[in-house]
Amino acid sequence: MSTKTLFSRAVVVSLVGAALLVGTGGCHGKSKIYDAKVKLNRVSAIRFAADGKALDADVEFDWFQCPGEQIEIIRGDAAFGECMKKYKVGDEVAVKVDYHWDKKGFFDWDITEMGGCKRPPDDDDQSSFDTVQECEPIVVNGVEEGFKCNRIPQKALLKKCPWFARH
Repeated sequence: MSTKTLFSRAVVVSLVGAALLVGTGGCHGKSKIYDAKVKLNRVSAIRFAADGKALDADVEFDWFQCPGEQIEIIRGDAAFGECMKKYKVGDEVAVKVDYHWDKKGFFDWDITEMGGCKRPPDDDDQSSFDTVQECEPIVVNGVEEGFKCNRIPQKALLKKCPWFARH
C-alpha cells in the first residue's frame, strides 16, 4: 500500500472519528431527556392561513416546580397549536425536555412534547425564549425595599431542574 493511500485512509478515519465526537457531544457530555411539569400562562395562535386555521401557536408557561422564577415561551407548528387547544390557563401539564449541546457552543434545552402534544424543535426559531432567574428581597431594617435577581442558575435550581445548566 502506498504512503499516499495510507495517508488518505488516516485522514478519513480521523474525520469520521471527529464527526462521531461532535455528533455525540464529544467532551461536552451527553444529551438527556428530562420529564417535568409546567403551569400554563397563555396558549394563543399567532399566524393564520387564508382559511382561518392557525399556522402556529405560542405557549407561555412557568417552571413552577423549579426554585426561583422561570418563565418560558415556546412556539410550535399548526399541529402543536391544535393539540394545545384542549388546555386552559392555569393547567399543569407534563413536558419532555431535550437537554443537548447546541451548535452555538453551550448546552441548551428544547421542549419536544407538552401535555401529550408533540413539538418538533425549529433550529431557526427566533420567537421562543426563556427567563431564568432566582430573586430575593432586599430588606433594610426589617423593611422590604426591593429585590435582586441572579440570572445565573445556582445550586438549588440546578439540583431540581438540571436542564438550566448552560456549560
